[in-house]
Amino acid sequence: MNDESFVAAVTAMVEAHPSIWPSGDRHPAHCHLYVTKSGIPMATEPQRKTVANIWVRADSVRRNLLRDCEDAYFDHSTFDQSKPNHNLFREPGFKNTDLIRYQPKNLWEAARIIAEVAGIAA
Repeated sequence: MNDESFVAAVTAMVEAHPSIWPSGDRHPAHCHLYVTKSGIPMATEPQRKTVANIWVRADSVRRNLLRDCEDAYFDHSTFDQSKPNHNLFREPGFKNTDLIRYQPKNLWEAARIIAEVAGIAA
């Protein structure tokens, strides 16, 4: 699976989850915004060519369970310096909260991240 196919597969996994829906009536230009059945926001960047990004609120995951998954932590008080994807902030659930950007290396990691945020079943 090449990088673009992997990015597309991760996005498809998020969109196929029974407890995840698009947030709002359309996605912004450079990310897709979602919300879980329990109101937790999640985002992907499907136009990426080399890496699959899954954005989540830091307080929506048990980070210790995903410690083997590559991630980056963004403190909300330094967003002006760290500059996470600004399109995320269209989603009210991403405003003024710490973020984690996961970069899964395989579909199993992506499935674990998605399940941690949204749950395994509806």
